[in-house]
Amino acid sequence: MRIGNKKFKIVQPLIAFIFIFFTIAAGHLLMVIINIIDENISSRQYSRLIVKGRWYGDQSIRSELEFLLSSTKSSGPAEEAATYQRALDEYEESGKVTFYMFPVSGFLLAMMAAMIMLALILLILSKYVKSDIIQTIMGIFAGLFLWTGAVEYGLMVASRTMGIAKTFKVYNGILIGRFGEYVLLKYSWGFLLVVIFYILFQESVRCNFFIFFRRNFHLMRGPIASGRIDNYAPRVAFLYATVMWFFYVLLLLAYDENIFGVHSWLTYAVFFLSIAFTGYLFLRLITQPSMGATIRYAIPTTMVLWNNVEIMAKWGYFKEPWLIFKPLNALIFFGGLILGTILVLRRIRRQD
Repeated sequence: MRIGNKKFKIVQPLIAFIFIFFTIAAGHLLMVIINIIDENISSRQYSRLIVKGRWYGDQSIRSELEFLLSSTKSSGPAEEAATYQRALDEYEESGKVTFYMFPVSGFLLAMMAAMIMLALILLILSKYVKSDIIQTIMGIFAGLFLWTGAVEYGLMVASRTMGIAKTFKVYNGILIGRFGEYVLLKYSWGFLLVVIFYILFQESVRCNFFIFFRRNFHLMRGPIASGRIDNYAPRVAFLYATVMWFFYVLLLLAYDENIFGVHSWLTYAVFFLSIAFTGYLFLRLITQPSMGATIRYAIPTTMVLWNNVEIMAKWGYFKEPWLIFKPLNALIFFGGLILGTILVLRRIRRQD
């Protein structure tokens, strides 16, 4: 198909789009699997809970417990429902709930360090690679491991140590606080602004989004930086982690009932704007001149669409399968990621 003088190819952008989608989904499932293994390996350590939790949820403790109790009564074990009921009774009686945090296990620290080290190794090795496609793939996996290991697990360690929780889980009849890392991530918006301001005024950054603001608000002192990029991997790793960070913070702030709320105007605005921008970005995606450029452009395109996936799951339209460990789910998402990687590598021979 031709529009004007440009040839639009659909296969190449679809491969890149699906590859990034499976990368994100497989990254989520990897965390779920690591957490399950950690729970099994550290069961003895987890039986000695020391740190008391503090509540920083998006809604009140009562609302959270009532929701969990309702969900557990319909599909969960009776012991779990009984624990939530006792916690709710305690809250009604005293206005507070006693709960604990999982300790930081050696396995968790080892996995965190392994992912950070793997990201570093990929970035170091990328300088010996000539193909920009392979550099891009190495950068994507480096960004994924760096985000998961350094950010998500780093904040998980911090939240468990400080007793920060935003939801509950029952473990051996004990109420456990969970997901405090997303509370800390939500309040990382100030650090995110520092990074955004740096990129906004850093003229060597060629992101079209920031170039638009530089041009229209007259922030540029000279022409757009040009010239060959010898290694895309570090840039792609930074792009992957930063875009993921931005949308995490945006959605977490939107979900907070103390600020906006899951069904607030902001959440609906993010949902509909993400649909609109996904269409626009996909049209730009199919005009990219090479497979490497297509994959790099597919990162923000797919992550914008991912906002809709996350919001629809939050609204209760479906349960995210990449957050449920089943052999079939592992086969689909890890298998899809492997297949996508193979398809991308095969495109190296077919670059225009």
